[in-house]
Amino acid sequence: MAKDAHLTIGRAIDSAMATVGRGGQLLRSTLGLSGISGDRKHSRRVTPGELPGIDHIDNILEPPAPGSVAISYTDYSATRIESGDIADLDEFLEKPVPDWVKVRWLNVSNLNPYVVNLFRHHYAFHTLAAEDVLHIPQRPRIEIFDDHIFVVLRMLQLVQHELADPLSDSSLDTEQVSLFLYDKVLITFQEKPGDIWQPIRDRLQNEGRRIRKSGTGYLLYALLDAVIDHCFPVLEKYGDVLEELELITLENPSPQVLHRIHSVKRELALVRRIVWPMRELVDQLYREEGDRIEDSTRPYLRDVYEHTIQIVEIIELYREMASGLTELYMSAMSNRMNEVMKVLTIIATIFIPLTFIAGVYGMNFQNMPELTWRWAYPALWVVFTLLTAGMLFFFKRKGWIGKT
Repeated sequence: MAKDAHLTIGRAIDSAMATVGRGGQLLRSTLGLSGISGDRKHSRRVTPGELPGIDHIDNILEPPAPGSVAISYTDYSATRIESGDIADLDEFLEKPVPDWVKVRWLNVSNLNPYVVNLFRHHYAFHTLAAEDVLHIPQRPRIEIFDDHIFVVLRMLQLVQHELADPLSDSSLDTEQVSLFLYDKVLITFQEKPGDIWQPIRDRLQNEGRRIRKSGTGYLLYALLDAVIDHCFPVLEKYGDVLEELELITLENPSPQVLHRIHSVKRELALVRRIVWPMRELVDQLYREEGDRIEDSTRPYLRDVYEHTIQIVEIIELYREMASGLTELYMSAMSNRMNEVMKVLTIIATIFIPLTFIAGVYGMNFQNMPELTWRWAYPALWVVFTLLTAGMLFFFKRKGWIGKT
């Protein structure tokens, strides 16, 4: 008995430790604490009391390995566009921008201190902004300087998995994107390769589009609008999952379903934590008093702001649905337990009179005339059968059995 008890306690402790581990991973992702998540390849652990900025980073003067950082450029105007990859960043930055270029978009995939430092020196943005580019994840926000605007975004994507369970065929992935907006240059730093901006690149190839005729402010709006609008298919997936979870909870509730419900609640909390400050960010851009955001672009920013409000409302609705699913699961489990107890009670009630009769005739008294009757045993089974049938009929009339 003691050994079994120790084994049970050991399993409970292992399960609790695993739960705490998963909770810690979620907490790191949800709170967005930099330097804590161990699975982020490019993040740096922040030491308490560390010097501000990036000048003290050890490998800041070490060029990245060939192919480890992807840097591309897109130069365009209303009538002309050029794009390509940058092999030698130092040489590219030293060349003057051609006169025909109205907007230059520089995109960096995979973060590297050496590359970020080169951009910092060439475009003269603050070392603390460069630090925020490297120390991920940061809270989405906007900082306005004299000659540029610094914007931090979080990009949401669903990573598909080839699993048999339709409720777990994808997982939420977040990526930090840092943007520096100048009069004619927009620089974007992506945490890792791959993004959702390919439709914007395709639009840039079409002459006559508004984006080709506008400045860097409109390009910033287009990138921001793509990030915000991509939240809708993400939330649509969560809506489908919640509907499926509702059906499964009603038909076959299980601990795995409850775990998935809590997982969805945590991921929705993460999405809300990302989108909520982005709403403030868009509002600040809309109200920016400088001339880097054209007046013709501000109505489009107001439209993005309305989209963020709509997304927040959908998130709140889904969070309420997830909380309702938890209550539904508890109710379903309680109903299932009530059904089990009802069956057990009916069975016990049927056997009470049968056990009583069997107990009476099981006593070893000599003067029991029924024991000597020839048909006593068959008669007893007839009584048993009639009692059982009568009780079942009574329960049926009362509606205690045969109804769900």
